[in-house]
Amino acid sequence: MILHSVHGRLNRALCLAENLCAILAGGAAVAAMLLVSVDAIMRYAFASPLTFQLYLTENYLLVMLFVMAMSWGFRTGGFIRIDGPLRRLPPVLCQIVMRVGLAASALYMGYLTRQGFYKFLDVFASGEADLGVIDWPVWLSWVWIPIGCGLLTLRLALDAIDPKSLALITDHPGEMDSVV
Repeated sequence: MILHSVHGRLNRALCLAENLCAILAGGAAVAAMLLVSVDAIMRYAFASPLTFQLYLTENYLLVMLFVMAMSWGFRTGGFIRIDGPLRRLPPVLCQIVMRVGLAASALYMGYLTRQGFYKFLDVFASGEADLGVIDWPVWLSWVWIPIGCGLLTLRLALDAIDPKSLALITDHPGEMDSVV
C-alpha cells in the first residue's frame, strides 16, 4: 500500500513535468511555424529572407519540439506497439514480457540521457558556438536532450512497476482488432 502511495505521488509529479515540457514543445512548434511562414513571406514578397530561420528551426526548435514531448506522448498513448505475438501469450506472461520491455527501454533511454548530459556539459564548458550570421551557442541545442530523454526514462521505469500502466494494456478502445 505504501508503494502504491509513493508511486502515485511520483506519477503526479512526473505528469506535471511532462505537461510543462509538452507545453514548451508546443511553443517550439508554434515558433517554428511562425518563423518558416514569416521567412517565406519575406523571401518571396520582399526578397529579404530571415537568414537565421533555417538554422534556428532545425538545430534548436525542432530538437526541443521532439525530445520535450516524448515522455508526454508515451504517457498519452502516442507510440507504436506491435502486440500480435503478445495476444497469443497467457496474460501473466504478457505482463512479464511488457514489464521487461519497459525496463529494458528505460535502461536504454537512461543511457541516452547520460550521454546527452555529458555532451551538453562538454559543449557548455567549452563555450562551443556555430559561427555564422549569428554565433549560436551549441549548448542551447543539447540542453533539451537530457531533459526530454530523462523524463522518458522516468516514465518508462515508473510504468514498468505500475500495475495499472497504459503501456501494459493490450486492447485500447478504438484499436483495430483485425490489424496484428
